[in-house]
Amino acid sequence: MQGGIWRIGLGVLLGAALLAGLFVLVWRDGQRAPPAWLRGLPGPEAEAAFCLAVAERIDDRSRGADARLARFLDEQILFWRGPAGSALGAGRAALAAETADPTRPEGRALFLALQDCAWRALSFYGHRFPSMEEGGL
Repeated sequence: MQGGIWRIGLGVLLGAALLAGLFVLVWRDGQRAPPAWLRGLPGPEAEAAFCLAVAERIDDRSRGADARLARFLDEQILFWRGPAGSALGAGRAALAAETADPTRPEGRALFLALQDCAWRALSFYGHRFPSMEEGGL
């Protein structure tokens, strides 16, 4: 009986040490991971400025095309304007770099960037766009 208690205690101790070791390894790996900003941008302000620039460019290109799209773009512009802060130049520069590839049409690059920005607003910031929730887009 005495030997069984020691084995159980040793097993629990080894299991706890294994779990603690795995926790430390996962935590260290997370510390080394690069920041997860869109397009490798340096921070949240630059990311917001990029998304603002994307929404503004599409809004300029699609004036009068579709009322639902216009409403969605207005919502995106309003959402990203606040967090963009003073990084507007960095956002426009990132958009220029994104659309500079001559083998990739600008419209396609803008569409993909708009999707990424909308997904980022939904999943990371928890923002809800009314135009999307009303079955608009």
